Amino acid sequence: MKKITIKVLALILAVIGVISFAACRQAVIQNGVVTLPPEGGEIEVKGSIKFSYSGGTSEDNRGAANAFIEAFQKKYPNVVVQRDYAATAPSTRISSGDIGDVFYFAEVDAYNYAVTQAALMPLEYFMEVLNIDRGDVYSGIYDAGMINNHLYYIARDFNQLLFIYNANAIESKALTSRIVPEWTWQEFLQLCEEITDDDYYGATLNMPYAPQFIPFLEAYEGRGKWFSLKDKKIDVTSGDTLKAINEALDACRKGHINLMIGGDFGGKESVFNYLVYPSINSTAKTYDQKMVDWDLINLPLFEHPAFGAGSSGWGVFNRTSNPTAAAAFALFFYTQEGQRAFNGQTGGSVPLLASLKSDDFWKHPNDEWSDKNWDACVYKAEDYATVGQFNCLLPPEIAEIFSMSNLTTVLTKALNGNQALEDGMATLEQRANEKWKTIG
Repeated sequence: MKKITIKVLALILAVIGVISFAACRQAVIQNGVVTLPPEGGEIEVKGSIKFSYSGGTSEDNRGAANAFIEAFQKKYPNVVVQRDYAATAPSTRISSGDIGDVFYFAEVDAYNYAVTQAALMPLEYFMEVLNIDRGDVYSGIYDAGMINNHLYYIARDFNQLLFIYNANAIESKALTSRIVPEWTWQEFLQLCEEITDDDYYGATLNMPYAPQFIPFLEAYEGRGKWFSLKDKKIDVTSGDTLKAINEALDACRKGHINLMIGGDFGGKESVFNYLVYPSINSTAKTYDQKMVDWDLINLPLFEHPAFGAGSSGWGVFNRTSNPTAAAAFALFFYTQEGQRAFNGQTGGSVPLLASLKSDDFWKHPNDEWSDKNWDACVYKAEDYATVGQFNCLLPPEIAEIFSMSNLTTVLTKALNGNQALEDGMATLEQRANEKWKTIG
């Protein structure tokens, strides 16, 4: 009996030891610092990694991901990539450690996973070691992944706001020559006034939507002048920060531009409608079914031009047991091979490298649409693309104050004359600055 007890105790201790060892392995947090070979040369990329892509639930999206994986393994033949296309959100899998070495999420969640949950490995060191050209990536997308001076998020696509428009309506008013990439905001306001009649109004913009709202804040004052991370301060009420928004509100009151916050537009149709690349296919088919000719054009240029850009992408789980292969896989998206593989498929999007903007591989394959202005999707992206989410610019507690619902309330009151825009924004500004003082 005593021998049996000793054996059972030994077994229990062994099991505990295995569990403890596994737990210790899981608890190792990778800091993203690369150890180069002592003799010089390239780091060795090998082993196995798991790629958790909750966006791969559709056949098109899986096809793009599979093409990307195949291109990656062609470059790194000593790496095995396990595909994990379960639709489960990352947040439910991080605490259990069940998430892949590389996992998918939207840019608005980058701060949460990098800081709040402390689940991402910084990748800027690997950028240098793997010779990734940071200058080729649109800054409006790259900067969305920079949190506390570290690169935690790698975008898989590039979605810059643009217009799809009714070319027949423009032609009928002999205004075609006015639709050019260099058009200004003031020229656009005038054009919308001329377009508006008994059947049409000028344009639809979703003003409370952050990628739309942020460029308007920067229209007259310049990029990032309305907040300071150093001083922990919001300033959206000084100077001409709100000038472009007030101009848009005035156009909305006149029935020229629908800002999606109210206004009287009757049964009229909008000539210019905002969208991003993934929405073009379905919207364009609607025009085709109505036998209406359409085309694409970039949004008008402000005094300080900026186009709100969004994306989704992935990061590296900082408890990965293979940081080198995981980093190489994530950063492969910032290479021409990775971009061509993923965005050359139906489930892809617009490439986020300036060196590929003129190529045709990402443009819609429909031959009937080959003459459309696809360049509008990337017009001046290297210069004008700007981070389009408050969550990517500010601490989450501050970004939450500038939520879509709060902005809608402020804008609606201003449109209806119940409160000046300056007063409504001043209230949000005060709330944000008081909150920021409480954040360490």
